[in-house]
Amino acid sequence: MAESKADISSLIDELRKEREELDGQLAEIERRRHLSVAEEVEVKRLKKLKLAKKDKLHAMQASMQK
Repeated sequence: MAESKADISSLIDELRKEREELDGQLAEIERRRHLSVAEEVEVKRLKKLKLAKKDKLHAMQASMQK
C-alpha cells in the first residue's frame, strides 16, 4: 500500500526522534570511564539500531523525492 507524503513525513520525524533518543542513551553509557561487558554489548546494540533507523530514514527520504 502506498503511503502519502504526509504519512512518510510523519514517519521520518518519528525516526529522527528515535535516533536522537538512541544518541542520548549512547552518550550516557559512553560517558563512563570503564564499561562492563554488558554495557559494551548494549553500546553495540544501540549503534546497530541507530544505523538501521538511519538507513530507513534515508530510504524514506529518497522515496519522497521520487
